[in-house]
Amino acid sequence: MLIRINKFLSSEQISIQINEKFEIDDEDFLSKTHLHKDIVFSGVIFKVDDNVILNGSIQYTFEDECARCLITFDKTVTTSFEAVLMRQLEENEESDEIKLKITDGCVDLEETIKQMIYLSMPMKSLCKKDCKGICPNCGVNLNNEECKCNNDLTDPRFDKLKDLLKD
Repeated sequence: MLIRINKFLSSEQISIQINEKFEIDDEDFLSKTHLHKDIVFSGVIFKVDDNVILNGSIQYTFEDECARCLITFDKTVTTSFEAVLMRQLEENEESDEIKLKITDGCVDLEETIKQMIYLSMPMKSLCKKDCKGICPNCGVNLNNEECKCNNDLTDPRFDKLKDLLKD
């Protein structure tokens, strides 16, 4: 995704708003992440002293599996980042900042967006907040139906304690 900022850089404007939808065409990336192609990018580019700062937000949707009930569902995630736009990048400089190079009045955000998507993907997802999961005995999805298992299953480590209650 290329953002053209050459007019902005030569103008007297202090900031510029960007709202764009774009598609990632990297099939390998899409298959690894189960990402839907359409991604929404919105952001603001500011001139601050001699620097140009980008505050961006990415919204994407991917296919995920619920960690409790194993149902496949679409999950939408929004993540934000900040980057410094520079005309010249220094090779060996280590920094926690994201630095992007301005080339011919354009900034290429595709690799940065891919990295932000990788970093913001949740390790575990739930299809809904109150997902009940599946029964560990019979495998019934407890969101859809009641389990007919005997609920008096206990942890075998506590069986000796039951003997104390018999009297």
